[in-house]
Amino acid sequence: MIESIPRRNFLRTGLLAGGGTLISNHRAWAQRSSNRKLKVALIGAGGIAKTAYNDCAREQVIAIADVDAKQGEPGFKKFPDAKRYTDFRKLLDAHGKELDAVIVSTPDHTHFAATYDAMQRGIAVHTQKPLTHDLWQARTLRKAYHEFKVPTVMGNQGHTMEGMRYIREWYEAGLAGEIVEVHAWTNRTTKNNTNAERFKDLPGIPVPGHLDWDLWQGPVPEKRLLEGLVPSGWRWWWDYGLGGLGDIGCHTLDIPVYALGLGMPVSVRTDKSIDFSKESGGKTPRPEAMTYIYEFARGGGKPNLKVFWYEGGHLPRLPDSLKGGKMDGSGGCLLVGEKNTIVSPGMRPTSPRMLENWDEIRRNLPAKTLPRAVGGPIKELFAAIRGEIEKPGSDFDYAAPLTEIVILGTIAMRSGKEVRYQPETLTFEDTSLDPYVKAPVRPGWDYGVDLWKD
Repeated sequence: MIESIPRRNFLRTGLLAGGGTLISNHRAWAQRSSNRKLKVALIGAGGIAKTAYNDCAREQVIAIADVDAKQGEPGFKKFPDAKRYTDFRKLLDAHGKELDAVIVSTPDHTHFAATYDAMQRGIAVHTQKPLTHDLWQARTLRKAYHEFKVPTVMGNQGHTMEGMRYIREWYEAGLAGEIVEVHAWTNRTTKNNTNAERFKDLPGIPVPGHLDWDLWQGPVPEKRLLEGLVPSGWRWWWDYGLGGLGDIGCHTLDIPVYALGLGMPVSVRTDKSIDFSKESGGKTPRPEAMTYIYEFARGGGKPNLKVFWYEGGHLPRLPDSLKGGKMDGSGGCLLVGEKNTIVSPGMRPTSPRMLENWDEIRRNLPAKTLPRAVGGPIKELFAAIRGEIEKPGSDFDYAAPLTEIVILGTIAMRSGKEVRYQPETLTFEDTSLDPYVKAPVRPGWDYGVDLWKD
């Protein structure tokens, strides 16, 4: 096993306490960056990071960090002049004063560490979804956003799509009427609900020479490397990922959260018996398929709004016109209203429409009332740095609560209990769930701050 990382002062308390040396607002970023190429670093250079290549190639990529030389090779080849690192902390130590932006494309369990370390140095950040691996991290990054005042964005690409604006505009124009239920689904699944038991029974494998296994684990308590865990199997282990809901929820559940302006749910639970895949023409669900039920308060004496999340082959009861097509494939979302239903095929809102009378409705769509994005999340971040826009749509004020909503579902799955969250205090009505708020952190990666308690 590679020697443990030396203990570091991961959070620089001087900056935390006063923030006086940090850039004070987005306009200061604009003055610094509007007339030149931005200096960018990649933390994580392969896999999902490839989606950042084109946008970053228009700027100046000066450094790349990846713990896996094999996985990061595409990024190293794409940006041959960038200085290479294995440890992102060493990259930030060396280049922090000159960087305008960092693109974080690591597994979920290291999102927080890389993102916070960049933010507290005054660097703008794009972080892949889900924003964080636990609730404490999400809340801390939101507070960091206000403390350090740097542009931020989460990589939920659908939030920048025009379809997302259409759905909200149609809802606000009353085309669907009162939304009475929401159904969202993915064919991906959460295979890690027996994480601890499975891990005990699986043998470790030798660490390959191209991988720094100690750095890959980062803040997670040390374990042996398992077959298939790296580069992509980590998502199915709670120590590192958040399963199918964590993978896709920040895309598809973004639709009702944004369109309906949802806050934190009143409750979340799972119910394996809720599944209409057979009558909806779907394939046989996987054994680990699950359905989640979120309930959101609507006020005014109205009953709670139920938002159903189906994964692993579970499906809602689909209207006949939607059976056998894209809607029962990889995923989709239905906002069921009293007057009509808003339909969004796929995991992102690429081609939304109304279920009934669409040919007539599309000829007389309501006016566009919402501003459109300037491009994908990275383009939004770069535009915010330059002062061309006020902020990205999925900045951490939006992305952190969305991530909390997703994480609450994974807690219901992991615990097998109904989750009733108290967001003001980061606690639960059932105090046995409180340990899920913050994952254990091994020495050398402790964060040294408790949400800047007032």
